[in-house]
Amino acid sequence: MTGGEYLLVRQLIEQTAGLRFEDGDWASLRAAVDDRMAALGISNLGEYDKLLRTSGESGELAQLTELLTVHETAFFRNRGHFDLWERGVIPELLQRKVADRRLRFWSAGCSTGQEPYSIAISLLEAIPSLDGWQVEVLATDISERALEQARAAVYPARSLRGVDPVLVGRYFQQCKGGYRVADAVRRLVRFEGLNLVKEPFPFAALGLFDVVFCENVTIYFNVESTRRVIRNFHEVLLDGGYLFLGYSETLWQISGDFLLREWDGVFAYQKAPRSKEDAADGLPPPMAGKAAAKSGARRQPSRRLRKVAPPASRGRAVTLEGATALYEAGRLEEAVVAAESLVSSDPTNAGAHLLAAKLKADREQIGPALAHCRRALDSDPLLEEGHYLMGVLLRRAGDAQAAAASLSRVIYLNPVGRRAALAHFHLAGMHADAGAGDRAIREYGSALRLLERLPKGELIDEFSADFLAKVCRRRLDELERG
Repeated sequence: MTGGEYLLVRQLIEQTAGLRFEDGDWASLRAAVDDRMAALGISNLGEYDKLLRTSGESGELAQLTELLTVHETAFFRNRGHFDLWERGVIPELLQRKVADRRLRFWSAGCSTGQEPYSIAISLLEAIPSLDGWQVEVLATDISERALEQARAAVYPARSLRGVDPVLVGRYFQQCKGGYRVADAVRRLVRFEGLNLVKEPFPFAALGLFDVVFCENVTIYFNVESTRRVIRNFHEVLLDGGYLFLGYSETLWQISGDFLLREWDGVFAYQKAPRSKEDAADGLPPPMAGKAAAKSGARRQPSRRLRKVAPPASRGRAVTLEGATALYEAGRLEEAVVAAESLVSSDPTNAGAHLLAAKLKADREQIGPALAHCRRALDSDPLLEEGHYLMGVLLRRAGDAQAAAASLSRVIYLNPVGRRAALAHFHLAGMHADAGAGDRAIREYGSALRLLERLPKGELIDEFSADFLAKVCRRRLDELERG
């Protein structure tokens, strides 16, 4: 596949499915195309490209998209969000909707069904008797294969790890192949195929929702597709409705139409309520006492959601130390907002650009991460960590020559440092990939000498120095044996 041919296929996938591809993703796209062409017995890429463009979205294009789409999920994934959902949002909705007793929820990008079934289980726990309530969980995904698994509702035992055994006994039945979701749960969930980035959006068919869950989906979209999807979510949410995104996803510079809400350090977005009182004073506390008894809801600890302004508008100024602490604590959404605020207010802040680069890299946004690295190095050309991250990102993007130059600068700046060991390690791997065995041996040897000076348990890039040293020794042995 030539560069031009790659661009044609990439553009088609981006336009139809909204999937974002960085330049470094060429190998994965090529592998998927090769797999489909082999399955169809097609040897000419031009012929395959024509098939993609004429077969329709439910034909070969869907088959290729399937190979490029990740279906990794779990029951009650993102436990913090489910705590917020169960103890804060559900009780508040039951109080707000006690008159019409109609609740509608949407799991967008539901994959193989664990998320919508988890939502339904939470609802059954909160409302043991659904008599008089109209409750529906719509679950959609672009992948028909994933939807087939979701409708079957049978999951291996390992997929229930971490689920409360009481809930397993109450809402699952053992069967051939693992555990089957109980009928009471399945009755609440409706699965449909839907491409989130397809326009025009089927507003009339979908209706309006109290809550939309779309976790770890937009990270695969390009920026324009993400903006369209979020705008459509806003349109289908009722006033005061909630939007849940993944921990690493943010609406910063995507949409200003939502309020950011916090509950014990966990965040969700809310479509602004029409009530001026609600908008000014936060949401009412979860239902309790007589109101809870009337609705049949189980009482939950009284909690209160509160509005959260972006860090730049709070009373205290955002600091790089504070933003870094959020990143290290795994509070990635807040870290993104803080880092973007810092680079916006001070474009020459090298540390803020470096933190923003790490956050982008964690989301596989290689292009934006490289841009932040360059801005960091423009402000501080001697920033060792900046050169190291630049080298790693360039290697992932497939630019070996530029990656080698950046990694060599790390070694020049601090020849005996921890990052120098990693730089030698990466250079060794690049030489080995290129078939330059002698150079690879020299670089692995240099990396090993530096690693052996460090305490065995010291972590470098989430790996212990001892582990990396073992890898170096094994690679040296392989290379020296030829």
